[in-house]
Amino acid sequence: MARTVIADAGPLIALASIDLLTLLKELFDEVFITRSVRDECLAKPSDDGPQISVAIEDGWLKIVTEAGEDQPLSPSLGIGESDSIRFALQEPEDSLLIMDDRLARRYALKRGLNIVGTVRLLDLAERQTDSAERQINEMAECGYRVSVDLLKKIRSG
Repeated sequence: MARTVIADAGPLIALASIDLLTLLKELFDEVFITRSVRDECLAKPSDDGPQISVAIEDGWLKIVTEAGEDQPLSPSLGIGESDSIRFALQEPEDSLLIMDDRLARRYALKRGLNIVGTVRLLDLAERQTDSAERQINEMAECGYRVSVDLLKKIRSG
């Protein structure tokens, strides 16, 4: 298992929107985020922001500061995604990047990073939670672009 788990904003927001942010703590003990990811998660008042703030205050969601350059790695990537990838590239063999954005995942994979998406995490943790399929549907109802079809692909492959 990776020693350094790094999360992008999308998965944090999606899991918090269905009250499952602590699933990350159960799976990994500690998860790192960049300042830019923190800022993205807390930029607007929302129901998920307080959960993310509590996770930071509790100390299992840890903010790293050395990854940021305030410039995207590519025009198709945001600052949070770019900073998360930069941080993961510091120790590519020992890091796991939790990321859902398709273009960012493609960029990370081309650089040899280990990645996992929210749907795969739910599939892996299904024994600790109710139903991955139900949770994916809840995320979709909250506006997160995710589909149960992806879970079916993961399980068949």
